[in-house]
Amino acid sequence: MKFDGNRIFSFMLAAAFALTLAGCGGGGGTAATEPPPMPDPQMECEGAGGRYNADMTCTSAEELLMERQAAQRSAISSAIGAASDAVAAVNDDSTDAEVMAANAAIEAANAAVANAADIPEAEKAANSGAVSQIEGRLSAALESRMAAMDAADEAARMAMMATAMKLHAGISAPVAGTGADALNAAYSNSNAGPDIAVQIGTPAAVDLTENKDATVAAHYGWQGQMFTASPEDGGTYEAVVYSNVGDPTEGEKFSEEYSANFANGTLDETTTESDAARVASPSFDQSAGVKPFEKGSNDIAVMIAGSYHGVSGTYSCVPSDGNKCAARVATSGFELGGITDANVFGAANASWTFKPTDPEARLMDMPDDTYASYGWWIHKSADGETFTASAFAADRGTVDAASGLDTLLGTATYMGGAAGKYALRSLTGGTNDAGHFTARATLEADFTNSMVTGTIDNFMGADGQPRNWSVELKESGVNESGNIIGEAGTGDDQMQTVWSMDGTAAAAAGGWQGTLKDNGVDGVPKVGTGTFTSMFGADGNMVGAFGVNKQ
Repeated sequence: MKFDGNRIFSFMLAAAFALTLAGCGGGGGTAATEPPPMPDPQMECEGAGGRYNADMTCTSAEELLMERQAAQRSAISSAIGAASDAVAAVNDDSTDAEVMAANAAIEAANAAVANAADIPEAEKAANSGAVSQIEGRLSAALESRMAAMDAADEAARMAMMATAMKLHAGISAPVAGTGADALNAAYSNSNAGPDIAVQIGTPAAVDLTENKDATVAAHYGWQGQMFTASPEDGGTYEAVVYSNVGDPTEGEKFSEEYSANFANGTLDETTTESDAARVASPSFDQSAGVKPFEKGSNDIAVMIAGSYHGVSGTYSCVPSDGNKCAARVATSGFELGGITDANVFGAANASWTFKPTDPEARLMDMPDDTYASYGWWIHKSADGETFTASAFAADRGTVDAASGLDTLLGTATYMGGAAGKYALRSLTGGTNDAGHFTARATLEADFTNSMVTGTIDNFMGADGQPRNWSVELKESGVNESGNIIGEAGTGDDQMQTVWSMDGTAAAAAGGWQGTLKDNGVDGVPKVGTGTFTSMFGADGNMVGAFGVNKQ
């Protein structure tokens, strides 16, 4: 037999393969088997739609459904309750914000019902019906509110018509010089107000007192003040004054000389300035005359807090036999020395001293007491049926007059503010509007030709809303002393004005006048004031005044 190596090798491979199969369990041999895996609680729970919890408990799918339903029912109940409360708050006096809040609450309630996916449809329908009922209550409340608003608007319209009628009839053209002397009495002093000198046939002039509770914003750098009065003979007065007062500036360091005795309205011999306008204290609160002070708890001196030259400190006064400590209202501010009044204390006033709280404090140079002013005033009768209103331009103290303007050449621009009263009345369904205004005033001076023109614009009503108006101050002459009246230097009647509304100009009417004053180092006046009136046909009437500074 022939040896076949290949056949022998193949046989050996087959045998080895058979042995391998036998070791792997082939050929019916017995082999070890692994136990089946243990069941996983989390997999079983989640596989059945449940939630496996941190404490190794399982919340079933049915329990989860009940949880979601409870949360959705709670959200619906809360949203419907909030909507009901928001709608209940809507009444005739509700604001737009309250109405918007009610609408938003209803929208939130509808959204809570719509998003409740696990609530039965019949239950959701019942909740939607509850929201619809709330919507119906809101509709009724809004209807009532609209009717109330319409009634209020009609009442306001009728009241404005009545006011416009009375003010239109009561606006008076300023009389040349009106108020100049009376206002010069010290309307910048917190203790006394202006006498408003009115025309013949109107209520008599009366003292006004500053209303410190009323805030009048500065206008183009001119400080604002309000003055009021309610005289015994009835009616009320109100005046607004704008003054060209400079701001206080920091001065020298407070020194011992300023704590010396006061006497006769002056400080010690080292200074000659008047102290009256610089003395201030909440205790100096009288509006006229003399106020005496009693000694304090130390039974030695009168000591009150106050300020001098804007520096905080303490005023003190030691009375002696026959002398008392007192303060007297002065032309401007208060006097603390040299006061005699037999009705009060029968002898000379004791001397006062002042000690600053901070010895390092700086003196403030107080605003001057000579400056230009302008403003408006109104008187209302006791029954409220008759108004009288006008405007004025007047100086505090003696503001330097202009001079030599006839020798000037060239031009100058002046800008500042204007304020006054206006009335638009209509009996045919047109506009009824009345009140006070503020505006911008601009003057253009041509010194070469001795002429001035002006514009009043940027009107703002008392309601804080702009008015698309302008008033042209038609060309007028200015003489060598700065007086703006009529043609150049002739003293003719004042020139007219033109009132435009929304770009439509009325016929020329009214008039204006004024004065340029206080020459600068260049010989050009630095400030100007004046008054004006204007009419818009038969329905519009306006009176105002202005104050401007050279630009």
